[in-house]
Amino acid sequence: MNKIELFGLPIDDATLTETVEEIVTRIRRNEVIEHVGVNSNKVVLSQRNAHIKQIIQQADMVSADGYSVVRACHWINKTKIERVTGIDTMQALLKRAEEEAFSVYFLGTKESTLEKLVTAVQKQYPKLRIAGAHHGYFKDAEQVVEEIAACQPQLLFVGITSPYKEEFVNKYKYQLKANLIMGVGGSFDVLAGEISRAPRWMQRSGLEWLHRFMKEPLRLYKRYIFENLYFVYLTLREKAK
Repeated sequence: MNKIELFGLPIDDATLTETVEEIVTRIRRNEVIEHVGVNSNKVVLSQRNAHIKQIIQQADMVSADGYSVVRACHWINKTKIERVTGIDTMQALLKRAEEEAFSVYFLGTKESTLEKLVTAVQKQYPKLRIAGAHHGYFKDAEQVVEEIAACQPQLLFVGITSPYKEEFVNKYKYQLKANLIMGVGGSFDVLAGEISRAPRWMQRSGLEWLHRFMKEPLRLYKRYIFENLYFVYLTLREKAK
């Protein structure tokens, strides 16, 4: 799988289908895969936090999870890459996991949302092997790691906030005894029905961020206003190089 360097980060030049197939192939080989999705927020975080940047640089797979990253890559590197969102990848992998009899574990969000998520996933994928689930508000990380390791899931989806998500996955990557370890942002809330996803036309137009901002303006205004402005600055600086 080809890599494109952008903002000092290695981005996979792959479609959603190619990404899913690569993951399934590696799981069959019993490999451990640390997957990271990069959007404008993650780019900004990586420029401010050297440890997070190093984690992304060392990840096994890095997808462009955001139109801002896709467009920046096209403008700076003259290379067209496809947007591969965490939620689309997660849903495609759940379908393949059901077909391949892979076991799945969910880590993250609050307990009530997690229960709704598991119920919704079981309804949509009735033959899916769910190895376990744990909320994201834990204090004893070692205990949670032990619980997950005991289940030995092929796919571990992590829905906790950044940068804790990246730090947790990187620190316990091999102790978790999972093949794929993938951060999925707010996908748990969407699949659980707690938050609606943007209409298709907004997704295709790169306006999914606007839909999310309208749903949670108080929580997201700093991210979508100040951090996006900083991302524009980083893009101009990268182009100038």
